[in-house]
Amino acid sequence: MAIGVKLELEDEYKKIEMSRESIDNARMLFNSKDFGILSTLSLKLDGFPFGSVVPYCLDGEGMAVVLISTIAEHTKNISNDDRCSITIIMDNDDVQSNGRLCIVGNMEPLPKDETDAKERYYRHFPNSRTYNTVHDFFFYRLRPISLRYIGGFGKIYWFEPSDFLVKNPFQGNGEERVIDHMNEEHHKDLIKYCEHYKNMTIASGDSVRMVGIDSFGFDVFVNNKKVRFDFEQSITNTLEAREALVALSKGVQS
Repeated sequence: MAIGVKLELEDEYKKIEMSRESIDNARMLFNSKDFGILSTLSLKLDGFPFGSVVPYCLDGEGMAVVLISTIAEHTKNISNDDRCSITIIMDNDDVQSNGRLCIVGNMEPLPKDETDAKERYYRHFPNSRTYNTVHDFFFYRLRPISLRYIGGFGKIYWFEPSDFLVKNPFQGNGEERVIDHMNEEHHKDLIKYCEHYKNMTIASGDSVRMVGIDSFGFDVFVNNKKVRFDFEQSITNTLEAREALVALSKGVQS
């Protein structure tokens, strides 16, 4: 093989690996947060950008689901023009070096029969079950058309949704079974995970509960704070989930 061709192939391989790493990092950031900046096109101000903050969780396809009120400005904007974006920012003292992800797409109403996504949202935000007693709230899903990730200075990437989105193999009853088992039978382990891996101090009166699991990790809420645990390797079934959780427990004991 000619040296020039070999170098070109090596450059292509490096680009592929960098792209995979950036997608993984972007997905990790997306999974770790539970709120973002929702940017819509203002109805009142003739299409000028309008920013607001919304909580979100992921549906079974890996897309962001939000619960928003009909009286909110961003909902009025979406009803007029469903094009929008959600921006998620990594915690860091230097805002310019923060990792950030912008998901651009169309906001669509969640069908009434998609109960799994709604129940998943309620597990993450239990107080939201009562929102309809005050105002009309409806679920929406942001269906991406493109994603932009900045991992730091000079690390700028555009992704296709097909490269980023991953179905949750536990969605629905499978996820609920794992969560119920962990909360009922391994609650002390969840506390130990928080203390050992996240250096958290858990008081006796603190609420610690698992609320979600997917291929890449699981979500725990300590009181109202989301704590994300990432698996070393992605998983696809309950047996692999058990092995990953047992490995975490062994890490606490070592």
